[in-house]
Amino acid sequence: MRSFPLAHTDRDQTSVELSFDDVYRQHALRVAGWIGRLGGPHVDVDEVLQEVFLTVSRRLPEFRGEAKLTTWLFRVTARVVANHRRASRRRGLWARLTQRLLNTAPSNQPTPVDVLEERQAAERFYRVLDELPEHFRQVLVLFELDEMTTDDIARTLDCPPATVRVWLHRARAQFTKRWQQSRCEQEELP
Repeated sequence: MRSFPLAHTDRDQTSVELSFDDVYRQHALRVAGWIGRLGGPHVDVDEVLQEVFLTVSRRLPEFRGEAKLTTWLFRVTARVVANHRRASRRRGLWARLTQRLLNTAPSNQPTPVDVLEERQAAERFYRVLDELPEHFRQVLVLFELDEMTTDDIARTLDCPPATVRVWLHRARAQFTKRWQQSRCEQEELP
């Protein structure tokens, strides 16, 4: 187990040692939640989680402790998820995964119609969310799905709380507008 001393000290002015194993044990579930929310239903959480923690293991010695560890972890996670989303769009992976998911309905679901409607609603939700600019998407996910306060989001994203509130307002407005458009387009289909 490797430990990395930090330049940062806690309130008692004692040096803090940070090991990769401790970081993984304490934060893997939170990071997996971020991945699922930022990446949407088509992201392979385990694959991205592995890549996030590979990055963390390489970059942990560089962590200076000037920000909270969770802030640093969120930034690493957001970058890795954004890279995966871009790569997936380029390769057309979304289309293949969506088709595969639509063709396989779990047998323990009440009815195939219910399963399909739920899946379509989730896909529509993430399709609309995917259309938002990345910073709007991150703020909306952290506030609405992760239930963080605007002050916590500001610390996580290293920006002023007022900026977070403006982004959140704009993200909600854009999401609502695109959701309505998506619903109208769906109703026009035969």
